[in-house]
Amino acid sequence: MMSSGSTVIRYIDICMNLLFGFICFSELSRHDKIELATTVELKPAPPDAEMVVFVGVQTNGIYLLDGEKIRTPDPDIVERYLLARKSELAQKKYKMRVRVRANYDTPVRFVMRAVDLCDRIDVARSVDVRIGKKVKM
Repeated sequence: MMSSGSTVIRYIDICMNLLFGFICFSELSRHDKIELATTVELKPAPPDAEMVVFVGVQTNGIYLLDGEKIRTPDPDIVERYLLARKSELAQKKYKMRVRVRANYDTPVRFVMRAVDLCDRIDVARSVDVRIGKKVKM
């Protein structure tokens, strides 16, 4: 009767014999041409011509436009500004994207007015919210 240690050695011996048997019977002498991968240099695609227009929203509902040079609480002025920028950039073959920036304590209604304006004039938009030190995560 074989012990379990010698049984494992016997199984390894059988596996090795099978492995060498397959190696001997396989056609290792046949030479196949292996095609190596080739590199192809691609020209970089031109980036999408897109300009980002920033709209700041303060906690008191004041909208900041044109690098904070224009300050207005009136959403109609914001809409006219965005439409003017959109047509100006379209003439230069740029797509316009709006990034609405607000502070963490800005009421959502002011931010959503700016988002609704972007949707109304069919402009892609995103919202950035600056988180203050008082906010605990």
